[in-house]
Amino acid sequence: MDTDKYKALICAIDTGSLTAAAEKLGYTPSGISRSVATVEEQLGFPLLVRAKSGVTPTEDCARVLPLIRNLLRIQEQLQQTADRICSLETGSITVGTAYPIYDQILSRQIVAFRKLHPNINIRLIEGTSSALSQMLRDHELDFCIISQRENIPVFHPLCRDSICAWVPAAHPAVKRGIYHVPDLWTDDYIELFPDLETDNSLFLKKNGLNPNYCAATSDIYAAYAMVEAGLGVVLINTLLSQRWKGDVAALPLDLSSDFEIGIAAKSDEENPPAAKEFLSFILPTLRRG
Repeated sequence: MDTDKYKALICAIDTGSLTAAAEKLGYTPSGISRSVATVEEQLGFPLLVRAKSGVTPTEDCARVLPLIRNLLRIQEQLQQTADRICSLETGSITVGTAYPIYDQILSRQIVAFRKLHPNINIRLIEGTSSALSQMLRDHELDFCIISQRENIPVFHPLCRDSICAWVPAAHPAVKRGIYHVPDLWTDDYIELFPDLETDNSLFLKKNGLNPNYCAATSDIYAAYAMVEAGLGVVLINTLLSQRWKGDVAALPLDLSSDFEIGIAAKSDEENPPAAKEFLSFILPTLRRG
């Protein structure tokens, strides 16, 4: 099956630009446009909203995107299996992580893996656990390191994590060595990753908490700087709170917030050969930490 036109559509959506998609795929912008038009003609409805700022998927396109991505995934799986039969090892792997603390381990493992399989390309992306789990379900990832979420086909546990509080060094809770969760009603609260479902937001929702919001940021460094300046407190994953130096204390909460961290993956039937091999390669090292 010729899926190049579907690849052109996905690339245009992912880059947000027909020109950028053309450069990435080695086409002309008009060639990308014709490919998209062919798919639109086959499906019977418009797929892209075109504007000066770029292109975005239409509502109808968004409904079929997971199916198109799955089609491309199946073709990739077919090609990798055929290459394996012919004693060739090719393919691409996309891995997501919600925990930058694993980046160093993953990078070393990628180097070691590519020495054995130089024709397999690996891409790392970052995001929140909920966003990455959705990307996995939409076949945009092969696997990801996240906190446990529902409706994940396969989950390989790695460690336990919890929520802690970043507070200024002068905060009264520092002397206690623990942060009282009810203080969120009165302390100024800095929201991390606003408008996204995170372990923090799920913890607040589960416990019926509505903090005294004063600021928000999607940048962990900025959040740390705000706390250090005395603007307020931040709830953050304990694993993400490590390796920071400054006048900020990371305190455990007086309310249970434990959850599991692990590798979320597709079923063996869905995973391409290259992704299965890389997952098997890195899993023992990640479990050792």
